[in-house]
Amino acid sequence: MSRSDGPHRPFLPIGNPFKMMMHRTSHLPSTVLTAYEKCLAERLRQLKPNNATDVISFSWMKSALGSICETLDDIRKLIVDLELPICSWDIKWVDMYLDNSLKLLDFCSAYGMDIVRQRFGYVMLKCALLDLESGNPQKLMLASSSLHEWMQYQRRYDNSKLQDCCDVICKLEETLNLPKIKNIPKAKDLVRAMYGLKVQTMFIFSTLVAAFSTTRRTLVDLQVPKEYLWHQSFTELQTVMNGEIKNIYASGNVYPLKELRIIDQNVKKLYPLLHDGLGEITEEVFNGYCSKLMECNEKFLVGLDGIKSEMDRFFKVVVDGRTALLDNFQQQSPRRGVQQMVKDVG
Repeated sequence: MSRSDGPHRPFLPIGNPFKMMMHRTSHLPSTVLTAYEKCLAERLRQLKPNNATDVISFSWMKSALGSICETLDDIRKLIVDLELPICSWDIKWVDMYLDNSLKLLDFCSAYGMDIVRQRFGYVMLKCALLDLESGNPQKLMLASSSLHEWMQYQRRYDNSKLQDCCDVICKLEETLNLPKIKNIPKAKDLVRAMYGLKVQTMFIFSTLVAAFSTTRRTLVDLQVPKEYLWHQSFTELQTVMNGEIKNIYASGNVYPLKELRIIDQNVKKLYPLLHDGLGEITEEVFNGYCSKLMECNEKFLVGLDGIKSEMDRFFKVVVDGRTALLDNFQQQSPRRGVQQMVKDVG
């Protein structure tokens, strides 16, 4: 997968690069596009958390990834309903689609590798907790050492692959300026629909990155034109999510992800007792800390596996979409320029 070698920069530069992605014309969206945008608006509305404790959780992350898959499927249906054969697409649209979908695959690859790293760290924590449960004095010392090693591991290797994810989001940002479209209503509808997908994807990806990040990364702040039917639901979702993540950092918490915050809080209770002794803490309370941390860690590992499965499903949806596009070109005898591009991609 492609990877940026440049240094990390904020997702958005100073100013507002999202003034107006679409060229102002008298063109009105078709009934097909209107239905698509209403569905997208409802999808974004459903992602808005009911309360602050749901920002960010594994449950929200799975729903968010699933919502992108649903929008991708809506794009496929839109192309059929618009009766805009792929062989009639401008080469710029094809290039945009293939390039953007490749960026999605890059993100999946990098994020999946970070999940593997996360899992290794929390299996390490589980081993330390099993030593604690044994009650063996020698193993208690080993558990203390293992817990210390785990905390060092988290600090040393945090964000090892998240930087690659940020690079992908920056590249997607650079493609938000849509290509100029000739006065073809169906083409304008298609490009407008794909803009909605891209905004949704950028926002969700940036939030997924923030979930595991211990540093104050710059969240995307996309200014969507009011003419889009999903403008309000997206703006409200972005405001709630970004605002709460900033509050989490401001309160001194290390991780925005709910399940990680719970683990971190329990580790902070337990580790000093292993290092300095129980003091006034009874053995019963100490054992309760151990059991609670073990339970939280098990839930975290299950949740992590769930996100990995959802990311793999998303990866497959994107690959299937690329394959279908190329197959359509080959079946419909596209223009020479498109044929050459298909050969190059293949």
